[in-house]
Amino acid sequence: MKPGPKKVSEIILNEIELNSRPRDIEEIVLDILKQNKEKWDIDPYDKIKIWTKKIQAFLKAHRKETISSGYQPKIDFNSSSEYMLQGACFIEPADIESVQEQKRNRLHWLEYYNALKKLTPDEFEVLCSRVLSLLEVKNPVLTPHSIDKGIDFYGVLNLSDLINKNSKPIFPIFESSLKVWLIGQAKHYQKTKVATPDIREFVGSTNLGRSKVYSSVESDKYKDLNIKVCDPVFMLFFTTGEISSFGWRLIKRSGVIAMDGERLATFLADKGIGVINNGDQSNFDQKKFNDWLSQ
Repeated sequence: MKPGPKKVSEIILNEIELNSRPRDIEEIVLDILKQNKEKWDIDPYDKIKIWTKKIQAFLKAHRKETISSGYQPKIDFNSSSEYMLQGACFIEPADIESVQEQKRNRLHWLEYYNALKKLTPDEFEVLCSRVLSLLEVKNPVLTPHSIDKGIDFYGVLNLSDLINKNSKPIFPIFESSLKVWLIGQAKHYQKTKVATPDIREFVGSTNLGRSKVYSSVESDKYKDLNIKVCDPVFMLFFTTGEISSFGWRLIKRSGVIAMDGERLATFLADKGIGVINNGDQSNFDQKKFNDWLSQ
């Protein structure tokens, strides 16, 4: 890549740590330009003013897009000045306790990501059903691994449990009828990217399952999957790996809710699964994570 603001921005994103202390962005840029001045054949002091503004704009846009996509951002701008760049999980003195806890937990997102990669396909399916529990689904169902390659887990989410979590129901009969089905597929990929055929297969399996149409002679593969005609259904597609650009395009257009390995790692970090907190410190504990998975 030709040296320029985008190249410097990518270097910053690759080198900054999640808990890096705030530094003046112009100083960071100047250090990078000095380190590469001979290779890039540039005068650092000639480029610093022009490039820094473009780099700052690029990093702001990157952070906004990363957050909106459900990923863990690498960088943040200090609340005292937009010219001070820091790691996304750097705890500021003014951060409230809930924000501090989230930042401490998110420091471990890479450990979650690596833990997901180590799971077997069967273990990953179990984890996906546990995610339903974290979404307030009661008694999620994990389908037997041998019977199907389409629907791996499912459950019913009663919206009244969410609406009335901290208050009494206003219209009990109405609110108790508000429920949605969450139906999911788990793809354990380490190197292969999820592509459009995977998404199409899952959507097709869900629609056939809703109508109880199966390719085998079994009369009812999913005996608890009793979806009524007007019941809303959300399709969840989880993978340990990556999703291709065409796969993401189909996901967005179809309405499927998807989480790749990075999104899942961020979600689990936010929930603090397997994290041991000790005052201002927190540690990811693999045994505690495994205990949660096997409970």
